[in-house]
Amino acid sequence: MRILAVHSTSPSLGVAVTQGDSVLEEVVLPPGREHLENLVPIISDLLHRLHIDVRQLDGLAVATGPGSFSGIRIGIACIKGMATVLKMPVVGVSSLEIQAWQVLEEDQTGISLLDARRAETYVAVFHKKNKLLEYIFGPALIKSSEVETLISEIPNISAIVGEPAAAGLMALLRKDAQHVIVNPSASACALIACERLRRGQADRVHSLVPVYIRRSDAEEKRDLLRDRDSHSC
Repeated sequence: MRILAVHSTSPSLGVAVTQGDSVLEEVVLPPGREHLENLVPIISDLLHRLHIDVRQLDGLAVATGPGSFSGIRIGIACIKGMATVLKMPVVGVSSLEIQAWQVLEEDQTGISLLDARRAETYVAVFHKKNKLLEYIFGPALIKSSEVETLISEIPNISAIVGEPAAAGLMALLRKDAQHVIVNPSASACALIACERLRRGQADRVHSLVPVYIRRSDAEEKRDLLRDRDSHSC
């Protein structure tokens, strides 16, 4: 089963193609390059190098967030468009799940962290069973100072997994669990999607939506202005 996956929720941009449990190739565009203008060319060039026609793919996958609001929208819009035109099955995967899946072994429990800025953290707790992850907690947005408390309430935490931006927070957390820093991974997204498709767990294209968790800065500013205007009346 050949899967094309896009991971665009972070400052870097990743595209990967997998076949079964093998990664055929993964391309990572470093931070500082525009996702919107580079995503489609990267997909086209990658498939060309692999001598794969887009119609020879068996499924599509995309990281749905949380993360960069614009990056999430760009990745989902691209994959939804491809899935609609090609009538191809699609799977959306949480950015937090992608991180934890790379580290957790069978029957292990771990917490996945993403820096949300403003002294806040995106968090989810997972248990790995039969190759896939099950949610125990989250996804949620909590104060970074509350992460240690959350960990203390979850029994048998084997690993604390975070992106590089979460390394400072992770250094302050309990030491009796494995601490692992991982990078965003389109290939991991594809491998998770492949396992789900094997089980008939494709998502409906129209139901594939961004997982922001936090409201955008524009929404918060709009509500602040609305509250100010209402108090001035």
